[in-house]
Amino acid sequence: MTARRAVRARAARERTSRYSLASAAPVVVDASIAFLWFANEPDSWAAERLLETEVLLLAPDLMVVEAANAWWKKLRRREMDLADVEQAVMNLLAVGINWTSSAELVRPAARLASELGHPVYDCMYLSLAATRAAALATVDERLRRGAERVGVPVWGARA
Repeated sequence: MTARRAVRARAARERTSRYSLASAAPVVVDASIAFLWFANEPDSWAAERLLETEVLLLAPDLMVVEAANAWWKKLRRREMDLADVEQAVMNLLAVGINWTSSAELVRPAARLASELGHPVYDCMYLSLAATRAAALATVDERLRRGAERVGVPVWGARA
């Protein structure tokens, strides 16, 4: 299933089963996963599996900016064109992610960053996962190790 078809299918499931999603543990999605959903990378299949689930997806609102920046880098390298970048952003916004304000997460994220020696923007994902009893979906190995250090489960560990 392509990422675009998965987005449409997920949006349809969300409209019909919004309340049944609460029974599964939520998953915080970081920009590395979102990037793979719409970048046509060879290793995107594992990330796309998450789109095919009915789990509630969470992310700090910062994530859409990080993902768009990664697609912009591909644009600069001429690996994507502007229409693809714009479509990727629209598709990401259509996935049905429950966005959390960065302002709500920055204080605990700064504390975690201090403890872990890890950037605050990455600790936003850890903070969200910790406060919502959620797993973290990432392909960023350093962030994965940080999650393990603070007791945040990693979705599809080594997916």
